[in-house]
Amino acid sequence: MHKVVVERPRHGRSWATSKAPLKPPFDESPQYESMMANHTRRKWFSDLLGPLRRWLQAQVGRPWNDVYSEACAVIKPDSPIRAHIKTHLLEFVERHTFMHDGKVCILDTSCRGGVKPVTQVGWRRSLFFVHPETTLLEPIQQISKRAWRDREPKPPATTHWLKKNVALQKIRGLWFECHFEVVPVGVRFKAYDHALERVVTRSALTRHDKEYCLCTFKRQLSKRELRRFELRNASIPLSTEAQSSAGISCRRLKTALEASAGRRSWVIGHCSLRCKSALTFRRE
Repeated sequence: MHKVVVERPRHGRSWATSKAPLKPPFDESPQYESMMANHTRRKWFSDLLGPLRRWLQAQVGRPWNDVYSEACAVIKPDSPIRAHIKTHLLEFVERHTFMHDGKVCILDTSCRGGVKPVTQVGWRRSLFFVHPETTLLEPIQQISKRAWRDREPKPPATTHWLKKNVALQKIRGLWFECHFEVVPVGVRFKAYDHALERVVTRSALTRHDKEYCLCTFKRQLSKRELRRFELRNASIPLSTEAQSSAGISCRRLKTALEASAGRRSWVIGHCSLRCKSALTFRRE
């Protein structure tokens, strides 16, 4: 088995035996050079793992201890080549399994992590698993990466581009018509984005057609426009609704006028009250 798997010519052998490129004269050589620069033609492993997988497939339904004992009887640890075959053998089998909620699970050590059923790791390198109760070797149903991505529910789209600089974007559950401007590259940038509703730098901007876009104006869609584009707002409390940038200046002016009017009425009333109290004191 070990001869069939590893003892064959490695890929890149003809490249490795070719002559090295001629070196430039000493005066024209660079002052600093990487040790790996002139060694781009390399060989790599070409392990033939098909026979090993077929042998494990033929052992499905047998106790894992018996299968591993037969493999160790042939793959002895007296040479690095045979130890390399044992490494591939253990990579194909998920041995650290346990029962969780009535399912055979493993502890995923990838970036996502967590406890996952063994049937949900079909796109990984592991092709078999050891049942924790029966200790039998069982196969893992293989699922392609594309089919695995299609099984996961995709989040609903929150941005629909109408033109190059105009898009329909959902902000806090409400749909807005946002107008964008392209930010040039190579310039220090920091501005207020109406779609994100905060001051942002270039890295936080919206990307479209490989360009950074800044939202300079937004307008909430009317009911007629929502029906036209077949969109629907989410039912959210009134206090958390997003606001259009078109009426920001009007609301600020209205708030300032209300504040000034309230202060003016307070000053007038306070002065009249003082005058009345003074007249009362003089009469007494």
